[in-house]
Amino acid sequence: MLSRHIVQLRVIQPRLLVSLMFGTHSKTCPANKPKVCPGAGGLKKKGQKGIKGIKGGGVCDGLKRGSVSGGAEGESTTGIKRALKPGKCRMGLIPEEWFLFFKPMTGVSGPYIFMLVLGNYLVSKEIFIMEHEYYLGLSIATVLYIITTRFGKLIGQSLDKGVDAIANEYEKTRNDEIAEFKKIASDAAMAKWRAEGQKELMDAKKENIAMQLEAFYRERVMSVYQQVRGRMEYHVKRHKTITRIHQRWMVKWIMAQVHKSITPQLKQQALANAIQELNAIAAKVK
Repeated sequence: MLSRHIVQLRVIQPRLLVSLMFGTHSKTCPANKPKVCPGAGGLKKKGQKGIKGIKGGGVCDGLKRGSVSGGAEGESTTGIKRALKPGKCRMGLIPEEWFLFFKPMTGVSGPYIFMLVLGNYLVSKEIFIMEHEYYLGLSIATVLYIITTRFGKLIGQSLDKGVDAIANEYEKTRNDEIAEFKKIASDAAMAKWRAEGQKELMDAKKENIAMQLEAFYRERVMSVYQQVRGRMEYHVKRHKTITRIHQRWMVKWIMAQVHKSITPQLKQQALANAIQELNAIAAKVK
């Protein structure tokens, strides 16, 4: 069954064909790079054991961090950047690294000679059978090559515009969410500040209530003082009035008793004595 599938390979399946033709990687291929944990940076911390299979014995702390993007605004702290454009290819299909792999051993023309010899071998041994689908694949490849070379740039620009529009939409949504979260954080800080203000307001209200109670207390004390003073003044006036009435009655009674004790003879005698005294005073004056 495996040989059957190999014999009936189609040009429409280039991935399978490429994987059977080349099973190795060049020196510049990322797959041949040493395994170094981006989170550790190839450094071994003191007192910690390195992870097996990682160059430098570095301790991978990538899992300790919640996200690879530890920098501000989603900047990567590992130094790895996502490629914006695909790598270089030759003949629209074959990676540049494969040609660079042959260059030190066979020179510049080595990969082309290798493909020519390999193609000739597969066709001559009828491993690769040229059926009607082969020519259909050639026509499709030719059309795709023409479209790619003539209109690829325009199609790429159109697709890039679509991708940029989607990326801008996601970025706008992200910025809106960041702004919303910042607004929520500022509102929370404002609410916290207002809560502290409410505490101060409650203290001020307590002080105000205490001042009102003190004012009511002093007002009532003054009211009691005025009432007591009014009653005391009433008693003083009452005592003075009673004393004055008693004195008046006493004077009237004494005068009445004196008038009763004076007889007409005593009145005439007192009058005669007064006249004599006046005459004596008049004689002295002369």
